[in-house]
Amino acid sequence: MTTAASTGQSDSNGRRPPLAARVIRDVVLVLGVVATIAVAILTAVVHIHVMRVATPSMEPTIRVGDVVVVREESTADLDAGEMVVLPVPDAGGAMYVHRLTSVRVDDGQVIVTTKGDANPAPDPWELRIDSATVPLVIGQIPVPGVFAGSSGPGLTRLLVAVLLALVATPMMVSIIRGMRVGSRLRALPVRLSDRRR
Repeated sequence: MTTAASTGQSDSNGRRPPLAARVIRDVVLVLGVVATIAVAILTAVVHIHVMRVATPSMEPTIRVGDVVVVREESTADLDAGEMVVLPVPDAGGAMYVHRLTSVRVDDGQVIVTTKGDANPAPDPWELRIDSATVPLVIGQIPVPGVFAGSSGPGLTRLLVAVLLALVATPMMVSIIRGMRVGSRLRALPVRLSDRRR
């Protein structure tokens, strides 16, 4: 009489996936969970945020549809050459990402001028910054052209949904496979043998 202990998951033919495939799957799952936790911590503790770029004024550095990663920087520490997110004057709360061309202090307040890398001339305004911090661009995530026309909360929800799907799918597949294996084991036609040892 032979007995078998289930030490892993099997496919529909009763064979287990190769060890390398199981290790890769588990590593991807762990990395996905770690990345999700890291993003949550960075957002909550370090105050790192993301935003979409809707215009080509910073090309080729930042293309339309790319996502920029920003963190709050002390206004007093701003330097020319850095990329920041600032409000467009008299535009009802619209924001733009441009490079600082000058930073000066006048009567204790910081005044900046900006320019898009793709624009031939600086922006036609000076901004007096009243806030203690300004969103500073610290990185960017290129977005494939197929998503370039999408923007706003809808795209953000889509990106979050894709990340969650990448994390959750291997977990759900493992659970479903485990349930199938358990069901097959419970459905095996077995009975006690009359033969005694």
